[in-house]
Amino acid sequence: MIFAGNFLISCRNDIETVNKLTNYEVLPTFVVENFETNLSDSGKIKLRLKAKELIRIEDGINRYDEYPKGFQVEFFDPQMRVTAILKCNYAKYHIEKELWEARRNVEVTNFEKNEKVNTDLLYWDTKSESIYSHKYVKITTETQILFGMGFEARQDFSKWKIINPRGVININDE
Repeated sequence: MIFAGNFLISCRNDIETVNKLTNYEVLPTFVVENFETNLSDSGKIKLRLKAKELIRIEDGINRYDEYPKGFQVEFFDPQMRVTAILKCNYAKYHIEKELWEARRNVEVTNFEKNEKVNTDLLYWDTKSESIYSHKYVKITTETQILFGMGFEARQDFSKWKIINPRGVININDE
């Protein structure tokens, strides 16, 4: 009995040992440096994406593209003028959801209206052509600097709204 008891006790595995045996490293499907691509519709470029590095991950459950050094996206009007730029220091594209996640020093600039948004997290839904965040945002216009928690906008930042504005907002009665 003592032998059988010792045998059963010595057969126990701790969680670290099990994790080491079952853990595997997810390796990239491919890595691209100095990546640049255009999205066009009817022969006209709608946007251009540039990144220093693109990493594709396909682990059987998730498929996503990672941009560990960030990216820059330029949005074009029909006359091929850049109307807005989105840039960040890190990004991830969830392929099945068609959803971008931009993080760290995210900035969107609309050149037509001379407006800019800054935040640390932004989602870009390419299906609905919208961008949004639930984090702190700062929006700079020609006459004001606005702050708040969360915002929604068109992907080219032509129309936007702050979900929960904070601070003083001046209103002109003109």
